[in-house]
Parts: sequence; structure tokens; C-alpha cells
Amino acid sequence: MIPEAVWLTLHQEMRLATVASVLADIVRLLAQDPGAAIQNQEPARMWALLDHAIA
Repeated sequence: MIPEAVWLTLHQEMRLATVASVLADIVRLLAQDPGAAIQNQEPARMWALLDHAIA
């Protein structure tokens, strides 16, 4: 999946990809409509996903 990260297990690669994806989505949400994103608690939900992915 990540050719440069041959030392990672498949599980670690999936976790890394999940973290990168969630962080990119949080930035995108806040850039597009920060007020609505914060009001709808989208960053908090995404942080919960991130927390679950790295636990």
C-alpha cells in the first residue's frame, strides 16, 4: 500500500493511511466552512475516529 514504508506491517500502514486521511479531511472541512463544521461538531467526530484508529 505504501511502498516507501516496507518496514510497517499491513495493520500499521492502514492506521497511518487512516490518520493521514482524517487529518486531511479535518483541514478540508475547516477550510471550506469553518463555522458550520464547528457548529456541527464535525472536527470532534473526526478526532474520535482518529483516536480510535491509533488506539
